[in-house]
Amino acid sequence: MKFKNISKIIGVTLLLVVIVVAAVTYWHPGARTTQDTSSTRDNHRKVVRIVALGDSLTQGVGDQQNDGGYTGRLKTMIHRKDHVKVVMHNYGKSGDRSDQIEKRLLDSKDMQDQVSKAQAIVMTVGGNDLLQTLEKNVTINKQSRLDAQLDTAEAAYQTKLHRLLTTVRSYNERAPIYLYSIYNPIYVYFANIDQITNAVDDWNVTTKTTAAKTDNLYMIDINRALSVGQFKSVTQQARLKRQSQKSNNGNISTQSLQEMALSSDSSKELNQYLSSVDHFHPNARGYRLMTRYAFQQMQAHQQWLLK
Repeated sequence: MKFKNISKIIGVTLLLVVIVVAAVTYWHPGARTTQDTSSTRDNHRKVVRIVALGDSLTQGVGDQQNDGGYTGRLKTMIHRKDHVKVVMHNYGKSGDRSDQIEKRLLDSKDMQDQVSKAQAIVMTVGGNDLLQTLEKNVTINKQSRLDAQLDTAEAAYQTKLHRLLTTVRSYNERAPIYLYSIYNPIYVYFANIDQITNAVDDWNVTTKTTAAKTDNLYMIDINRALSVGQFKSVTQQARLKRQSQKSNNGNISTQSLQEMALSSDSSKELNQYLSSVDHFHPNARGYRLMTRYAFQQMQAHQQWLLK
């Protein structure tokens, strides 16, 4: 009788041990991760083709490390984190407006072929379109008149951007497009003047509104991050505006912009993300920031990675 009871106890104990071991094995992170990772990688491409279209930001101007701007770093980051080979084609050209980017695409069989083969397309556009408008109207002090000029320019840009995106889609209907916003490169020197900040914000709204008409397109918003640089807190922003007021007295002109660039020593730039050479383009740190933002969007929308 005692022997039978002991046998039952041992049997129940062994059963409990088996259950616990099975549960631990199933729920152990290492076991599940290995299984999930293997399954996930089976669904991933081994080679991913990415095309970058755009202006100087895509070309990588300002990158003192000569690492290809955001495109070179994005290629490396995707390779390291997603474990795939990345073929990156960079078609950035400094100074190009939206219509000029489209013209290059229409004129180049090589660009057309690479766009058609791409699993993902990354773009920078709009900065030169706005810059052209501001250069013509920067001396306008009356806000209503400046707004009228900007409204006209925004309408023209909207048409050009829509045409560019339509042209890109004509060569590739499926690949997700990741489109960068623009930013205000002179904000830290003219933080007290709203003209440029408002123009950049409005331009980005126009870009987002136009881009929303294109399927499978995702915005990469770098406006605030690159514009304000390291001056992110309310206190820092207030101090920056006071300093700006002292230096420019609330006025902005072509001359003041030139003086700002010329008077700054080549080793100094208030915004730690921008180039000290031209005070306009990102430096290596700025391009790393652009890369992180693009990678986050591409991870959130991974159609490009799946077979």
